[in-house]
Amino acid sequence: MTPEKLSWILAEHGHGREWARVFHIGVEDTERLWSAIAQAALAAPISRVIDRGEHGTVCGVAFQLVLDGRAATVTTAWHYAARGHAPRLVTAYPSL
Repeated sequence: MTPEKLSWILAEHGHGREWARVFHIGVEDTERLWSAIAQAALAAPISRVIDRGEHGTVCGVAFQLVLDGRAATVTTAWHYAARGHAPRLVTAYPSL
């Protein structure tokens, strides 16, 4: 994860409205949100795999996230550039 990616996810032009409505968090909460997502994603099953050939693989992972006593399902997408590479967060958004 890069700080810019999570800042985009929490920004108004990203999924900021959803995060603010469901968890009452914003761009200032990037590190706290990243810690919660990274921990929850470790135990969550992969729900979708998209093979993008030479562009790697994208995996969808959904899990229940609890933050400050609020809970919701969070959908994430992770990109694996190549076999053996670490995943990178593509997007993340909560659902009511």
